[in-house]
Amino acid sequence: MAGEFSGRVKVVTEEYGNSPTATRFGVRRYPVVFVDDVLVARPKDFGFAGPEDVGAGRYVPFREAQNQARFKDDLRRFVTRRLKGESVAGFDPAEVAAAAADGPAMLPALPARDVSGQPITDVAERIVLVEMWATWCPPCLATMKWMNEFQKTHGDRVSIVAVAVDSTPDDVRKVLDEIRPTYHVVVGSPALLASLGPVAAVPKLFIFDRTGKRSEVIYGAAPDLHERIRAAVETLSEK
Repeated sequence: MAGEFSGRVKVVTEEYGNSPTATRFGVRRYPVVFVDDVLVARPKDFGFAGPEDVGAGRYVPFREAQNQARFKDDLRRFVTRRLKGESVAGFDPAEVAAAAADGPAMLPALPARDVSGQPITDVAERIVLVEMWATWCPPCLATMKWMNEFQKTHGDRVSIVAVAVDSTPDDVRKVLDEIRPTYHVVVGSPALLASLGPVAAVPKLFIFDRTGKRSEVIYGAAPDLHERIRAAVETLSEK
């Protein structure tokens, strides 16, 4: 997109949890898009609930090419008008300043089997990490690769379940062929996603203690994400 405007546009990508724009406007839900100081796209415009969620936003489901093209066309119109010096009306940042519900207080029922057909029976009386991720999210994939090693070193006390959102089964399988996870991966069904609550950002990671009680929810991929996960698990391991 920036290349279309001959260097007149600067594109900045900021991660949830490490975003000056989020701090400035009080943003607590992602993804959002600003053109200068104007909010032009909100989380509900992109949606996260999968193919059944066809009416919740302007670009849902976002993984489809026509919806991505619609978003690019809208963004191009906003940018063009700003470059001409025109005022652009956007959305109220207060819409994304309210925190999304964190999700279930207790570990919800998980699918009986993961995408590889392995039974998910190793979550009772263990620390459980549930990561909501998407195939198009680079920070999600980086964390999933990191969790391979984390599962190996903490497998005696930790179980990991990665829940794919806004991703086709074919795209999920391609990612798994590359990452070869040592933990469970499932494609989020409408019922499972409803039980986990609003996504708000990916990655979104739940940490449940040995009793199934939610201990922590971590949104986005701040630079210290992996350290926070490790520290939380170590604290729960001592209890």
